[in-house]
Amino acid sequence: MRRLVYLASLSLVLMLVLAPVAGAQETVTVSMEDNFFDQANITVPAGTTVTWVQNGDNPHTTTSYDGLWDSGMIAGGSGGSFSYTFEEPGTYEYYCIPHEDLGMVGTVTVTEDAATDDGTTDDGAAVDQYAEETVVEADDEAPLPATGGPGLLLTAALAALISGLIGISLVRRRIS
Repeated sequence: MRRLVYLASLSLVLMLVLAPVAGAQETVTVSMEDNFFDQANITVPAGTTVTWVQNGDNPHTTTSYDGLWDSGMIAGGSGGSFSYTFEEPGTYEYYCIPHEDLGMVGTVTVTEDAATDDGTTDDGAAVDQYAEETVVEADDEAPLPATGGPGLLLTAALAALISGLIGISLVRRRIS
C-alpha cells in the first residue's frame, strides 16, 4: 500500500510540474503561395511561434519591415520553412521581397493574452504547439511540417495513468 501511495504521489507531482509547460509555446503556420500569404493577417498570443511554409512555385521570403526577421530567399517548390517566435505584444508587418509590389504582405498582431478568445487566429486556424526559429529546406514533395500532435499535458496524464495501473498491479501481486 505504501508503494501505491508513493507512485500516486509521484504521478501527481509530475503532472503538476509538466502541466504548466504544456501551454507555454504555441505555433501558427502561414503558407507562402504563389504571390500571396495564405492567412497573411493573424493574431496570436505572446510566446507564439509563427512558421511560414513555402508552398508556391516562385521563390519567396518573409521579411519584417522593422528588420526583426528575414528568412532569406526560400526556393520555389522546396517546401522549406522559416519560424520566428513573437515574445512582445504589438503589430508586426511583413512582406515578400520579390512580390511586395504584387501585394504579398501581411501582419502578425501579438496580444498579451495567453490565448485568443477562441484559441484560433483571425482566419480561424487552430493554434498548435511548436517552437524555435529555423529555416528548413525540404524535398520537392514534402508535406507541411507537423505542428500538432498530442500535447504535453495529455502525455503527462497518460504517464500518470500508466504509473497508477502498474502500481495497483504490483500491490495486488504482493497481496496475492
